[in-house]
Amino acid sequence: MVSARLFFLGVTCSVFFLLVRSDDSLDARSLQNPMKTPEEKELIEALQEVLEKLKNKRMPSAEKKLGWLPSCDAGEQCAIRKGARVGQLCGCPRGTSCNFYILKCL
Repeated sequence: MVSARLFFLGVTCSVFFLLVRSDDSLDARSLQNPMKTPEEKELIEALQEVLEKLKNKRMPSAEKKLGWLPSCDAGEQCAIRKGARVGQLCGCPRGTSCNFYILKCL
């Protein structure tokens, strides 16, 4: 029973040692060969271009989101009347509300 455990422990340690040693040899090989093929260079350049385009691309502004109103100060005009309808221009700050009779934040 003890010999089986020792055998299993020895096999496990040797496998672990081989795995660690093989990873080191892969790292050494990748450092030794800094030459890149033309295909790899082209791919790297293409990826860099895509990253630059994504970095420069603007996200849609907050005003274009549906249901979003810019905030306005107390006493400012917060709504507009067009005929029988009233449309909100901005959202009033906390503690105030838009008075639809005078169309201001009170």
